[in-house]
Amino acid sequence: MEIPTNHKGHLKKLGLTEEDFRLFDGQSVAYESDENKGVRLFDPYYRTSYNEYIDVDGWSAWSHEGDTFMSDILKEAKAEAERREKMSPKPTQEEIAERMQKKFGKGYQEGK
Repeated sequence: MEIPTNHKGHLKKLGLTEEDFRLFDGQSVAYESDENKGVRLFDPYYRTSYNEYIDVDGWSAWSHEGDTFMSDILKEAKAEAERREKMSPKPTQEEIAERMQKKFGKGYQEGK
């Protein structure tokens, strides 16, 4: 699918890359443009690097809508996951080996 240069600029503002443009086949990955609304992406299987919400019909929001719903949620969720990870101590290799040996008995040998 041929993408005009001015449309590529709009699509890049959505977070797409040059590599993503190779995926545009007009069927499973496509876009449409509107003079007043901007561009919107058809990518129902999230094949591109677009990281915002894609509706059940496969279309993203129009670029002029400035939809950041998904990235806003993911940003908060990632921060919470990192906070919880810091609170949870990780076992050492020795502790893991000891627990494995307790669970599997004499048959367990580290690294095999």
